[in-house]
Amino acid sequence: MPSARRITARIMRPGHKLTDDDHTDLADARHRCPDLDTIADLARGFAALVRHQGTGQHLDAWIDRARHAGYPEIRGFATGMASDRDAVVAGLTQPWSSGPVEGHVNRIFG
Repeated sequence: MPSARRITARIMRPGHKLTDDDHTDLADARHRCPDLDTIADLARGFAALVRHQGTGQHLDAWIDRARHAGYPEIRGFATGMASDRDAVVAGLTQPWSSGPVEGHVNRIFG
């Protein structure tokens, strides 16, 4: 059985980039843990929100789905996003990135 890290990487990688072994391992993990389908769907949905910057129009639907999921950690994450919705929408829609700054901070303090 692959590690949780490896399964997570396979969940987050686009399906067309997975090898046959990756698909087999992921199907096996989903068979062993049926909750993985819901969690994977929510994770991929959130990743799509972040990757495809737009108007944030799908954010509310994602938050609603996550808040109704049966996982306290995901519900808590969604509730936090809802409470700071304006900042989240700004982060999803603005072209600026703090990536270079974070890289320097991590290099200095990491």
